[in-house]
Amino acid sequence: MRTCNVCGGSFTAPVQHDDRRHNCLSISGAVVGALPKECWQNSDHPYARDLLASMPSYLQRSAGTESSHRLRFAITTRVYGLTRDGRLTTEQVDELLRDFRPRSVHLFMERLPAHSSIRAQLENSLKQVRQRDKAETQAKKVLRERPVIMLPEDFERGVMLFVEKTHRIAEIKHRHGHRYSANTVRKRGYDARAFCEFLAGQGLQQWPQVAQHHLDDYISATDRWAAARAYTFLQFIRQNFRLTQRFVRPKLRLKPPAEAVMPIAEIPAVLKRLIGFSDPQAVVAGLFLALFAQTPTRSAGLTFGDFRKRDGRVEALFAEQWTPLDPLTTRYLEQLAPAVVDDAAVSDTRLFRYSAAYLGRKVGQAVGVPLRPLRLGAVANLIRSGITDRGALHRVLGVSLPTLAYVEKVFEWDLHMTVDPEMVKSRNEVIRGERTE
Repeated sequence: MRTCNVCGGSFTAPVQHDDRRHNCLSISGAVVGALPKECWQNSDHPYARDLLASMPSYLQRSAGTESSHRLRFAITTRVYGLTRDGRLTTEQVDELLRDFRPRSVHLFMERLPAHSSIRAQLENSLKQVRQRDKAETQAKKVLRERPVIMLPEDFERGVMLFVEKTHRIAEIKHRHGHRYSANTVRKRGYDARAFCEFLAGQGLQQWPQVAQHHLDDYISATDRWAAARAYTFLQFIRQNFRLTQRFVRPKLRLKPPAEAVMPIAEIPAVLKRLIGFSDPQAVVAGLFLALFAQTPTRSAGLTFGDFRKRDGRVEALFAEQWTPLDPLTTRYLEQLAPAVVDDAAVSDTRLFRYSAAYLGRKVGQAVGVPLRPLRLGAVANLIRSGITDRGALHRVLGVSLPTLAYVEKVFEWDLHMTVDPEMVKSRNEVIRGERTE
């Protein structure tokens, strides 16, 4: 005898040695004898079988599985009561969404049989609710359009030429296979115009009138980062207009490296938390970040063609040169995409399905710490391992030279003090040609 995981009635089925909880439709094999009187199939409900089919069997292993079953059962029971007349209205779907998370309702819809009319009704109602909510959100948005300020002719021409140069830079970058996003192009033009509007507000009309104190005032009006971008624009203006004034670039007050780089003692706890995360995509991207200093944005662009197997080890092409992966990363990578190193795999298939922004958020949830200190900590660990050649790290992992120079300050003046003496000795023997392995 078995107890139904929906109605609670008892029924007999031939399946033996099964530790899963079933109902009369989820069990593999015909029910022997009559159904219990409590069974939904004995009712005159038009969607009884469809709703029963949405309730899967489950293992009685932990409180988590019981909790998930109770949630599925609560939604199914609610819909059972709402659809006795054979209809599911948008108002009833609103009621479901108020009482249950939208994700749970969506998963319930996906568990319904594809041919079920109740699934079609629910799918249509959810679509209407999304469209309505989107329209309401758009209606509430306050359009913060910047007021149009007429710039003096000299300033307007400077902005126009600067934007044209930015487009040329983007074309050259793309032609040589480098990345240069459309957002960067728009942002440079926006920053240049914002600075010119500030100058016009100060009563200036021509470029020769601009002086250092105007850039200093712009720092007070905005911040040092905006002023640094304005400095870049002014350097362009000096090359193309009658402006002889020299400017001092605003200093960006970065954190001291010792505060910005995650200590090596904290990284093992982060890795332990990471590999226990439920999303395999976030785990692999997190390992790329914590061990190989790869940002989620760079990881999101990886394809199957960026991985290969040589001499029994999986290698990745993060930048210009192949680098072997450690056993931990290899294990989780092969769990995520078993075919990633197969010769028959399509090389342009993306490794991660998530967008760069969403992947970054998932990695942040997985590691539970800010991503930048973790990445800088990964760079520091690579340097501690004896790789002190900036060019090599840049070519193998794509870490920028300014970032490497910034992290090296953690090690003070003598880098060898933080590198294992045996590793330094081995490296020097290789340099002298005394070792070839």
